[in-house]
Amino acid sequence: MWDLEADVVIAGYGGAGAAAAIAAVDAGATVIVLEKNPVGGGSTKYSGGTMRAFTDAAMSGDFMETLCDGTTGRDVIDAFVGEASRNPEWLSQLGATVIQQPTYSTYPVSELKAFPSIPGADGIGHRVRVKGAGGPGGMELWAVLARNVEQRNIEIRCSSPATELLVEKEVGVTGVVAVCEGRDVRVRARRAVILTCGGYEFDQDMHRNYLGQTYYGLGNPANTGDGIRLASAIGADLWHMNGVAATFGYKFPELPYAIKQVIPSAGFIYVDQGGARFVDETGTDAHFMWSPTSYVDSRTLVRTRIPAYVIFDEDTRLRGAVAQTGYGKISDIYQWSPDNMAEVRKGWIKTADNVGDLAARINVRPDQLQATVAQYNLQCVGGYDSALGRSPHTLVPIARPPYYAIEMWPCLFNTQGGPRRNARAQIIDVKGTPIKRLYSAGELGSLWHRNYPGAGNLSEALAVGRIAGTNAAAEQSASN
Repeated sequence: MWDLEADVVIAGYGGAGAAAAIAAVDAGATVIVLEKNPVGGGSTKYSGGTMRAFTDAAMSGDFMETLCDGTTGRDVIDAFVGEASRNPEWLSQLGATVIQQPTYSTYPVSELKAFPSIPGADGIGHRVRVKGAGGPGGMELWAVLARNVEQRNIEIRCSSPATELLVEKEVGVTGVVAVCEGRDVRVRARRAVILTCGGYEFDQDMHRNYLGQTYYGLGNPANTGDGIRLASAIGADLWHMNGVAATFGYKFPELPYAIKQVIPSAGFIYVDQGGARFVDETGTDAHFMWSPTSYVDSRTLVRTRIPAYVIFDEDTRLRGAVAQTGYGKISDIYQWSPDNMAEVRKGWIKTADNVGDLAARINVRPDQLQATVAQYNLQCVGGYDSALGRSPHTLVPIARPPYYAIEMWPCLFNTQGGPRRNARAQIIDVKGTPIKRLYSAGELGSLWHRNYPGAGNLSEALAVGRIAGTNAAAEQSASN
């Protein structure tokens, strides 16, 4: 009846799956991990690698309740905060050196917490990360997790996506069907199954249905909503399906993956298809860009900010790369040039000697873009952005030719939605009852909703991964 078996079966080998596997084994269980990709790492490997510290648990809980619009129970939030506070200690026990992420900003202002005016924000501490030899922090974190999984001799089956949850009426979830080497394999879970197989960043049909528009994904291309379909098929309730962490990025036909935008100087603006500014470019949290890009013109039903454009001048071009290719899936195949000139030659960056000609190159009315740039430069002289409230310290003029423009698209760090879970990381059915012997962790059914603060997903992946792994290991072993 069974091809493989273990006490705990985990579907998804990213940060949450690794944390769950380590916790389950340390609690005395045997574990098999099934992974859709040829190698592990998931979204964690392609992330920035930072987690949050917490200075006050009660205040942090208040803050998160507000961000989640009351959709996440306080017991779930408190369980997360309590366990996430242990992340640095736990990583240290795994042999990592955990350091405070240096406070930095691309612009000449100090880095602020996301949503600093929300009650309880002072309970959220600094970011921490695993110290490594350099490079993207997610890869350093993943190296620590993968090494500890290997040291525990945990069985990993890559290129083996889970396709079905197996359920017995009185027992609960008893295992999964996975595709291994081209055939269906039945994997028995004597105690429990944990779903840690990510969100739906790379399923644009789900984008249209749940988010109302399409995005490009930045991270793990295997995140196509598999866990959502698996859990839904046996009656799981869903939550936070319209929650995402999204930023601006670039997508070029020559490349299969999107590129995260990072501008090294404050001398730039964003404009819509009419040539008008629409957001405080330097004061809006990078994870919150789903909001301004969701605008629809009620008369034409056109999304006039998809795509939008970033406009900058020669001074900004000379200050460094306007993209980050050390981050995300794109890091495997392309590196942006330090001076941006390779991308100018490719035609990805449009350029002209004056703003009017630049406008024509991006199909924006020249008079409108000229007026926008002139108004912005005037605000730079006066030190006050009356329309959008941009910080005076970031009002750097766009005045030195040639001028540049790049088409921008909303891009997903990750999605938050999936099966609802409780404080024990059990998946809940549509009647509010835990589905027996089924758990989840990570961005698949994240506690976060639409107002996502940076470093929250990795914090959750490790913390809730441990909660799920520990509780799954404590389940009574099935008799057959």
